[in-house]
Amino acid sequence: MEDVIKLAVKLHGHLAPGVALGIRMSSIALAKLGANRGSRKLVAISETHRCLADAMQAATGCTLGHGNAFVHDYGKLAITLGMADTKEGVRVALKKDAHAYSPLTKKWMMREGKLTHSEEEELGKLLLRLEEKYFDIKEVKLNINAKFDSSEIVLCSRCIDLVPKDSIVSGLCKRCAGKSYYTSSQ
Repeated sequence: MEDVIKLAVKLHGHLAPGVALGIRMSSIALAKLGANRGSRKLVAISETHRCLADAMQAATGCTLGHGNAFVHDYGKLAITLGMADTKEGVRVALKKDAHAYSPLTKKWMMREGKLTHSEEEELGKLLLRLEEKYFDIKEVKLNINAKFDSSEIVLCSRCIDLVPKDSIVSGLCKRCAGKSYYTSSQ
């Protein structure tokens, strides 16, 4: 566990409460799923784009680069881990009454004020040991398809960029098909 904490801190920059919570949630989900960190068919979903997502990657071995880590930003403190082949998963969410765990937990969860650096560190240590009774733990079925992409590489017929064949729609890459996250300034 210590190596996961070090990796998460290195990735995120410090042991933020959300990082600690993400490590704790991920370890609970891994245990309930009966999976190991780095399992080949493991997929992970964070329901927030914040600290939890960094911790989830460090704790599970699922990463954006591997194509098995996802963020579905619902603004919730929840993580789901599942198996790509069976679609079986476990969702771990923070219960609303978890704020009763400590005054710092309440201050952080309810955004009652900015935590000092020492308060963040103290809360992080508390959240790493948060009891399971403060989590809503559910077995779920995954509705996502993790692509462990090994498809053939082809050329987009318009921009001539190299793209995986699975990403081509009617001969065009997503950008040329009008599904781009950017517009060219040239």
